[in-house]
Amino acid sequence: MDSMNVPLVSQISTLVNFKENVITGNKPKSERALRAAMKIGTSLAAAVERFATVGETIADENPDIQPEMYDACTEARMAGSSIANINNSLIDDNGVSVMGVDKSQLVRASRQLLSSVTRVLLLADRVVVKNILRAEDKIAYSLTKLENTSNFTEFVKIFTEFGAEMVALAHRSGERQHDLKSEKRRSQITVARCNLERMTMLLLTASKTLLRHPENSASKKCRDGVFHQIRLSLQLIAICVTDGVVPLEPSRYCMDPYPDAGPLDIGMQLTANVSIKQLMEMLEMVRMTSAIGPSTRERLIAALVSLCEMTQDFTESSFTLHHHREQILDFLEECRFEMNNLITPDQSGSLEDDQLQQDSLEVTVERLNRRLRDLQKQLQLVAMDQVAAIFRANEDHTVLTNLKTCSVSGDIDGVEKYLEKFREHTEHVQDVCRLLHHISMTDGLHVATGHAERNLRALAPLTLLAGQTLCVHPSSRIARENLEVFCDTWAQNINDLSKLAKELDATSSGRVAASAAAYMSLPRPGVSSSSPSPRPFPKSLAFSLSRHNLNNNSPSSNKSSSSKSALPMFDDCDFDCNNTSFVVNHNYNINNNCERDCLVLSSPNLNSIVSNSEATTTTMTQSGISSGYGSTAAISSAFVKYQKPSPPPKKSFLLESSKAEVEENFKAPLADEENSSIGSATSEEKKAFEYRIGLIMDSLEEQAQNLFKIAQGYE
Repeated sequence: MDSMNVPLVSQISTLVNFKENVITGNKPKSERALRAAMKIGTSLAAAVERFATVGETIADENPDIQPEMYDACTEARMAGSSIANINNSLIDDNGVSVMGVDKSQLVRASRQLLSSVTRVLLLADRVVVKNILRAEDKIAYSLTKLENTSNFTEFVKIFTEFGAEMVALAHRSGERQHDLKSEKRRSQITVARCNLERMTMLLLTASKTLLRHPENSASKKCRDGVFHQIRLSLQLIAICVTDGVVPLEPSRYCMDPYPDAGPLDIGMQLTANVSIKQLMEMLEMVRMTSAIGPSTRERLIAALVSLCEMTQDFTESSFTLHHHREQILDFLEECRFEMNNLITPDQSGSLEDDQLQQDSLEVTVERLNRRLRDLQKQLQLVAMDQVAAIFRANEDHTVLTNLKTCSVSGDIDGVEKYLEKFREHTEHVQDVCRLLHHISMTDGLHVATGHAERNLRALAPLTLLAGQTLCVHPSSRIARENLEVFCDTWAQNINDLSKLAKELDATSSGRVAASAAAYMSLPRPGVSSSSPSPRPFPKSLAFSLSRHNLNNNSPSSNKSSSSKSALPMFDDCDFDCNNTSFVVNHNYNINNNCERDCLVLSSPNLNSIVSNSEATTTTMTQSGISSGYGSTAAISSAFVKYQKPSPPPKKSFLLESSKAEVEENFKAPLADEENSSIGSATSEEKKAFEYRIGLIMDSLEEQAQNLFKIAQGYE
């Protein structure tokens, strides 16, 4: 609406300024300027006429807004005609100004025109929102039919219709997301659309497993959990698109929300960073007023108590190191001490010491602010330390790989063993997500980290249920396929978490400003999607490698080989990397972590470290599901079509058999987006790759130090 009104306001402002200049005679006008001014009113009236015609067409297609739309269009036409008449009366045929028209008449007509045009836009926006809700209602109805069907043939038919409806929703929600102004709402709809895409594949395999083993309770719980997650995503999209437009029922799509899951609107949650920010704002108000009343004292105490409660997730976590826990508690104790000095009333009551008391108050406020900033940095340090520990250990890749290997080989004991390890791993990951949510500094990261924790918390028990189903039916190929798909989805979420950790690290350290990650529609004409060049690789890692003699001084090495590295991110580095090469596997698979798609080839002193990504493919038995407009491949393509240009196109479950048909249907619209987004996608992948490689190199450096000490001991 803002962009639509900008040219209209510009034309009206030009017309009003011209009227004022002509009447006052301060600025003489040429014949060319007079002729241009004469055309403004006529052109404006013609544009308003076309605009009103489109509005009436929309009203004819939507009877619920027809009376209001007709009134707004009629009012817009009248205002446009009034402006045209006033403009024509400003100047006579000889170009002489007419003094009989008051400027207030033109201003009044302009305000009426802007008001009526805004009403038309609001009514049209309501139609867009209702169309999205209708698309979601169709999906909800199809979900109910899928939930109640027990025949596989009927399931294939309903799922095909469901897929076509998901494609339509992907198009509508993608266009709507591009027009949202709120960073919080854009982030929420991004999470919801991404979750819908992934849950669609899980719904297919979970439903096939239940249809194959209807007597198994674990498979039924697993499928019902997937249904619940899809409905939650539909509800979240509805919340985002209806915000401030039309009222929405709290349980329109999700009838039975889990009580311990928390609010669906993640942006409403209080975190440690938000508590610190609120307390610092109160302290700034105290500094400005130089007075602390009883109500202010109570608010300060309540804010500090809330901050202490938020930090309990850090201090009570079993994964927090002991010295980190002690430092957090020490900072909190110092904050309490400074707060006590601030809110303690002066008992002297002397008027001579007012200036001294004011100076003392400012000093106390400054000291408390300093303690709060130190506490904030300590919380960020603890959270990022735990994130680095998770990705350095790479436990999720090990557990999921062994779990899928045992399922393929039929080793049920191994499946049960690694399911228990997976359960322990999920607890650690959820705890880390909670800490990342506490230190988020922007609305986009606040929403993304909160939903990342929520999605992982919901996906973990579903993955365990899929594993339990395979343990009960070890010879079932469908159950094995179901477990593999759940493992791949978990790996995708962990990969998303690594990118969030990278953004949080950059934001907290102040290196770059975090940008909102959002699914976007096709790029508008004239909009460039070029991305800035990536930051160079950290030099400290290369220096540490050379310091510990990790490189092999081969005679074939030369200075020319170090001028350009194998990765673009190394091009700006001025260190010598003759004997250490980093080779990227360009066949990037979003299902796996970034370091799994690269080969880190170091010197013979460390032999070679090769991390190969496991190719994960899913084969569907029914051609009616795996291909066509309503297939899972088409759904994925539709979501990718309106996806943000940052990550690469998702290849999570695009089947080889259905790629040709999907590309045939979406080839033209996807071609432009692929060309426009390739630059930013490459930049994002380089940043994520750099972060994961840095963690691996830290681990290698630590191992090299241990080997160096052992070698010195033998000497």
